[in-house]
Amino acid sequence: MNTYFAHPVRAALASAIVLPCVCGLASAAEPPVLKAGLWELARTSAQEPGQKRLTTMCLDDSVQAEMREFGLGVAKTMCARNEHSFDGTRMVVSAVCNMGPTTITSKTVMTFKGNTAYHADNSATFDPPMANIPRESKMAIDAKWTGPCKPGQQPGDMTLENGQKINIKSQMIK
Repeated sequence: MNTYFAHPVRAALASAIVLPCVCGLASAAEPPVLKAGLWELARTSAQEPGQKRLTTMCLDDSVQAEMREFGLGVAKTMCARNEHSFDGTRMVVSAVCNMGPTTITSKTVMTFKGNTAYHADNSATFDPPMANIPRESKMAIDAKWTGPCKPGQQPGDMTLENGQKINIKSQMIK
């Protein structure tokens, strides 16, 4: 598994950074700032039906701001198109981005339940396909606030689906 999204850390970053960071994109009306504390992200994909990948993350306002800035920087350097709209509780993001020779065309629809939960559906096509990633990919994320961060956790601390612990701040290249 040598592709970007096939690696557990990178898949977790895709779900933890790429999707929530779009919440900070400027628009007439903006999505809610997510509640600080421990978040649980359950990720499923059409490629692995019935299999749920669970990640937890200690989140605060500073981590959200850094994720937003990182996501905006990635979008500026990699994406020829990055359009978004927010209406009430629903945000739609459509993008065309390049990763090496591959063009990724994606659409994400996020539905917020206040600042304590959201559901996101993402579909993407890869042209040409990347190794170990099919031409078309579909992923859903259900994220919810579960309470305060655990004792000893720092903002940005994540526990990945494989039990590995990282701090998301160390994964974002500035």
